[in-house]
Formats: sequence, C-alpha cells, structure tokens
Amino acid sequence: MINPNSPEWFQEALAVEPETFSIEVEGAKISYLAWGKKENPGILFVHGGMAHAHWWSFIAPFFAETHRVIAMNLSGMGDSEWREDYASELWGKEIVEVAKHEKLTKPIIVGHSLGGMCSVVAAFQFKKDLYGLVIVDTAIMPPSKIPDKFDFKIKANKTYKSIEDAKARFRLVPSQGGSLDFIMDYIADKSLKQVEDGWSWKFDPKYMSIFTTEGFKARQAILSDKLVALDCRVAVLRGEKSMLFPESAGKYMHELTNKKMPIIAIPEAHHHIMVDQPLALVAALRALVTDWDHSVPAKAE
Repeated sequence: MINPNSPEWFQEALAVEPETFSIEVEGAKISYLAWGKKENPGILFVHGGMAHAHWWSFIAPFFAETHRVIAMNLSGMGDSEWREDYASELWGKEIVEVAKHEKLTKPIIVGHSLGGMCSVVAAFQFKKDLYGLVIVDTAIMPPSKIPDKFDFKIKANKTYKSIEDAKARFRLVPSQGGSLDFIMDYIADKSLKQVEDGWSWKFDPKYMSIFTTEGFKARQAILSDKLVALDCRVAVLRGEKSMLFPESAGKYMHELTNKKMPIIAIPEAHHHIMVDQPLALVAALRALVTDWDHSVPAKAE
C-alpha cells in the first residue's frame, strides 16, 4: 500500500514494478527483485539487518533505464527462506550467486549496514570479476575504538492481531530522527507476513545470534583484511549524523585502503540513509556510477 499523500517522485518510482525471481543457495531459497534490461550493466542492492529487498524499491527504479537492477533478500530476511545457522561468508555467497545467476555485466554491489558487511565478503569472493562496491554506512572501526561489549539480542517475533497493530510497532534499529513517514509506512507494510494467528515480521530473530562481542571483533578484523585485498573500485557513503559510523571510522577506512577509497558524507542523513535522505542517496550513487564509467582510479598518496 502506498500513502496517497507521498510525493510524486516516490509514487512514480514504485509504479515501476519489478519482476520477482528466486534461486537456491546452499539449501535455501533466495528471492530477489529485478528492474531493467538484462543486457545493461548490473547494480545489485543488498539490505541491512532485519530488512528486505523493498528497502530499495523506491531507489532502484532511478537506475532502471541504464542498468539491470537487482534488490535481493538475504536468507532469514524478507521473502527468502530461513536457515538453521547464519554467517557473513554464507550471505556473501548468496550475493555472488544471485549476481552470477543474473549474469550481470560490469556488476556494482551496493550494500547497506549488515548488507555492506556481507558485500565486502562478496566482493572478496568475486575477486577480479566485480566492477565496483559501494558500502553504505557500514563502519570498520579502528581496533582501539571497538567496544568492549557488543551483544545485540532480538526477541522472538511477536504475533499481532491486525496488520495495523503490527505496523504501529515498526521501529528502526538503531532509532533515528528525520525519517520520512511515507517511507516508514511502506517499509513496515513490506516487512510483515500473515501467519495463523495474525501478522508477524518476516525476519528470523535467530540470525542475530552471530552478533556477539567476540564475533564482532573477529568480523571487524576479517573485514579490514578483505577490504584491503579487494581488486575492484570501492567507495563509502555514510550518514553525516549516523550514530553507527563515526568520523574516526571513515578516517581509519581511508588510511586502511591507502587513501584510494573516497568516504562521502550525506548531509542530514542518519544510519538509514534511504529512509531520511533518499534522493541525496540516489544523487550520490548516480555520481559514483557515472564517474566510474568515465575515469580511472586515483593513485594513492
């Protein structure tokens, strides 16, 4: 359901309806949305934690005239199947397999938050076959800034009697100001599924079991190593007001990659950039994609 009071650009974007596909990866059905012609260069969007492909449904159409655009659901989220166990390496493989199944040419991966972490893993698995990677508000912290405690738990999904009751409980994690109500309403609607006793969220709470203090520290070290080893072009977009991506992380990632990776701050944006500054995000992505087609990578200092 689209809010009739939403702006024209939003309604026009959602009027460009995607096709829906699925493939099997390591025993689980992975579903994804697709816009644009198959012969065009590819862009693959990957959502964050507890999210789904439709977080990109009002962003992807802005690229559909020039690209084959994919927005996928990681296992355990959206319309993809749940697993017994989850891991960033396996999510990375799901990204790679969707791109290969689509036979994307000059593929660019755009990953937000958890999706950015998994996209770094996928980019490493791609090796030289990936054209570019855009990390959206996924921070790799300096070792001295990694918190001593990072245990993040989500309770089992509650069942609500009506979809209206469920949508009233929809929250962003982490919470933030400036979120656009018409986007929140749309995302909430696409986050729910009908169950026997009512309505519940689509994501599997069990996936959060990987987010422990030791696991976080280990993943940060692995991501640092994989980021440095990438052969493709890489850029980072961060919300200027993001509580999860401090400026110190941007400086660390810039130095880590020998100053070859631009860190671009989106003004007035928090962590969930597509929810509070969607058109600024589109403009930044368009600029990157266009530049990568007309330039060569800058040399490190």
